[in-house]
Amino acid sequence: MVRERRCKKCHDLIQIRPQNPNQKYCSKRECQRARKAQWQRNKLKNDKAYRDNQREAGRKWRERNPDYWRNYRKRNPDYVRHNRLQQRVRNHRKRRRDDASILIAKMDASNPKKYIRSGCYELVPIGAEVANMDASIVEINVLSGGYG
Repeated sequence: MVRERRCKKCHDLIQIRPQNPNQKYCSKRECQRARKAQWQRNKLKNDKAYRDNQREAGRKWRERNPDYWRNYRKRNPDYVRHNRLQQRVRNHRKRRRDDASILIAKMDASNPKKYIRSGCYELVPIGAEVANMDASIVEINVLSGGYG
């Protein structure tokens, strides 16, 4: 009897060979790439020596190719535009998460208007370029009673 299983990547049926009873991926190129990527994620997570070796290999590569990313960005302006847009989206999401956690952490049933506290804040203009953000650090001292 031939055993079959669904590929973890493409979900096609694959015949499980007796030589590899734990097979989870089919032989398609994209499925094998997914298998290798999963193996590497697990290896990086669980093997300190492998993780250190990969970090050192990356450091040596960056020493040999110091201008790689600068040149890549010059040759690929669409990549730069897309990356900046994606960074803005990530920054916006992070701000929303941070704002939500602040509101949740500061919820006070006895005084729901307690939104601003005295302290230092970073002000960033809306629409500022990510690579050249004109942020200002300001100190806010709340003077009205019940808000600080």
